[in-house]
Amino acid sequence: MVRGGFDFEGIRFGATTYKANDALISSVASARAWENDGRSAVLDKAVTITGDGEVGFGNLGDALLGRIHQYEFDGSVTVQDVGYTELPGVSGSLPNAGDFVVVNGSGAVVASVGAIGPARAVSVDAVNHKVMVLIG
Repeated sequence: MVRGGFDFEGIRFGATTYKANDALISSVASARAWENDGRSAVLDKAVTITGDGEVGFGNLGDALLGRIHQYEFDGSVTVQDVGYTELPGVSGSLPNAGDFVVVNGSGAVVASVGAIGPARAVSVDAVNHKVMVLIG
């Protein structure tokens, strides 16, 4: 997302491989019926830690771990968990630049209510519902 001449996407990119939780695996399997191999249903979505070495969409208000960079059919996912990345936001719940963000339980981010970081909105595109986030 280019805002005011700055493009933060990918700066300090760092990623780690985690196990996808059952709900994430199910999302891909369900999407296969209507879209290529189903991976696009989860790629570039916001995730949180849901178990021991496991990630998923979580629940509204859970801490943001990062963005799904890659999904593999062996049940592993590569998650960008460091640096700047663009994530989907939710109309009516978009954060302001500088706000801490959390997951909404469906792969997007929303403004945190009372919780703290480390993930923070850097810029917000209210028209396209995109949020540039600095992940811990």
